[in-house]
Amino acid sequence: MRVMMLRGVVCIALAVVAALPASANNINGFLRDKGEFDVALTYTSESYDQFWVGDTKVSDPGLGEVSTDSATMWLAYGITKNITVWANIPYVDAEGDGTANLSESGMQDFAAMGEFRLAGQPGSQGWGTLIGGVGFSTPMSDYEANAPVDIGDGTTDFLTRLVYQIQRGSFYFSGQVGYDIRGDDAPDGYPLYAELGYTVGPVTFNGFYAMLDADGGTDIGDPGFTFPSNNEESDRTGLKVYGRITPSFGLVGAWFTTLDGRNTGDASGGSLGVVFNFGKR
Repeated sequence: MRVMMLRGVVCIALAVVAALPASANNINGFLRDKGEFDVALTYTSESYDQFWVGDTKVSDPGLGEVSTDSATMWLAYGITKNITVWANIPYVDAEGDGTANLSESGMQDFAAMGEFRLAGQPGSQGWGTLIGGVGFSTPMSDYEANAPVDIGDGTTDFLTRLVYQIQRGSFYFSGQVGYDIRGDDAPDGYPLYAELGYTVGPVTFNGFYAMLDADGGTDIGDPGFTFPSNNEESDRTGLKVYGRITPSFGLVGAWFTTLDGRNTGDASGGSLGVVFNFGKR
């Protein structure tokens, strides 16, 4: 029974994180069973009225308050108990209420990844489990990437992940390191992610920390800078909760805020979603 509860955690950590724009491709150490298929539909809303130019926080009446709404479909399938593949499909709408009246909307970036168990066993209570991930992301529409208010960087990126996870009773801890090889003039990135979860009955609570570090890049205002070329960095933290209504259906919610950043908005927001499970349980 406990294994079944903890398996539900997969739906939280991936479905909700997939809905968060700054952490869309972070993963944890849970994989699907062979033949298990999950679908998550999430809505995320976030906003900011201050942002960092380099490492200096400012506001701009031209931008005003920038609001971003995202609708995401996330799919995952267990090829074997040791291999899971997933895909993320987001539609994003962003707009500023300032005097410049800037806005952008459309299909953002399709992302897909294969996750592979490198060591350890499913639900292991021993030293833990080690997961590797390899994937990519690429734009799904011809959106404008070089603007103060946009929905993405317009680049095709190669993604790699390494995750360590350990479980003790109803608790688990997961830590990720990653490296993103980014296209065009966007600097490569180092996404770090950690989460701590606890399951009680049909409900799992989860706290997370996400950091994105860039390998160089420009600051806003530098001569010849573009927004995709910015050294965009962020530190975020948040809380998530997932409740199983039935073995094949659940509800998920999240809240997150930005702690620090560089060339990014000081955004806070939340997510709501539904998760459906098909196949082996």
